[in-house]
Amino acid sequence: MQVLVTLATYRQPKAAYFLKEVLENENIDCFFDISPNTEEKLDQVRVQVKSEEVERAVKVMLGVKDKYGKNIEAIEPVLDTRKIIVPTDFSPGSENACLYAIHLAQKIKAEIKLLHVYENPVNDDRIKKQMATYEEYVSVTIEDVREKAKAAMLAFFRKLQDHMNAHEIINVRLHSSIVMGSMISRIGEISKIYKPDLIVLGIQGMEEESSNELAGMANEFVRRLKIPVYAIPGPVSPQELKKMNILYATDFNENDHTSLNRLLNIMEPFDKSITCIHIDAAFNPSKKERMDELNTHLKENYSVHEIHCQFIEDEDVLHGIQEFAQKNHINLLSLTTRKRSIFEKLFKPNLLKKVLQEANLPVLIFPS
Repeated sequence: MQVLVTLATYRQPKAAYFLKEVLENENIDCFFDISPNTEEKLDQVRVQVKSEEVERAVKVMLGVKDKYGKNIEAIEPVLDTRKIIVPTDFSPGSENACLYAIHLAQKIKAEIKLLHVYENPVNDDRIKKQMATYEEYVSVTIEDVREKAKAAMLAFFRKLQDHMNAHEIINVRLHSSIVMGSMISRIGEISKIYKPDLIVLGIQGMEEESSNELAGMANEFVRRLKIPVYAIPGPVSPQELKKMNILYATDFNENDHTSLNRLLNIMEPFDKSITCIHIDAAFNPSKKERMDELNTHLKENYSVHEIHCQFIEDEDVLHGIQEFAQKNHINLLSLTTRKRSIFEKLFKPNLLKKVLQEANLPVLIFPS
């Protein structure tokens, strides 16, 4: 069985990220095992490599000071590429998200961090009572959970690499981290260091309950972390990314211009068309006037893009979106979260799950 070996342990995450860059430049796969301290904050990062690559990795590591004139801890990493975090529980849903992220990263020239967050087994009182002492419980149970997580990540990593090899994808860097704690807080802490441009999230978990939780997490990530979330409902063929027919749902908010710019920036390498729609229960002259103003603005400021707006009458916003998407072969829905909006209701976990799973449509959600 393939095992991971700890190459170095750092209390400064930037040192770990720099070593990752150096190793990956030498085509050495890199894995992070992140440990929290007693206050549940990220405390140290173990940089790990596959056992058969240890000798080569050590030589690369020893050559850093000669090349840069500094110890690794004193060097700032150069992170000039786009970055995507993909949380994974190794379920088919998270695998779908990873595969989508790989093809997305290939187009937008991004690297991918696979992140597995496992629960703290100390919270399991049943196991604690079976152990003679707290120390025994910690040493046996936590280490066992960590080792299982590492083995699962390694197997998952190999599976994704096989997919990349099969599709001749060579320009996407893939690395991984495992960490104990809660999903949202851990991703928040890691995002402060890693600074991802996107979180790609599969919303189909191992069980129905986890699917509901993941659907709700999409809004939580956007609201708390202020990072765009790309939610993936199920398997998506790479062919779907050849031409992006994008539906942007607008509520005529001042943030729409910012979100449209961010959408165009992310989707810049794609062959694409964008339709902005506003849905209302009945025809509204004032809304129609605002739609006309937006179309004029788009023609004047986005003339190089295939983008236009239209008004749709439907008492059910959800139904209006789904019907338009099906009729117009939409393969990406984009929304901007905001308070007191008709779209706010979409981010209740049950309705968001319904949009993503029933429409089988990826959704790119921007923070307000």
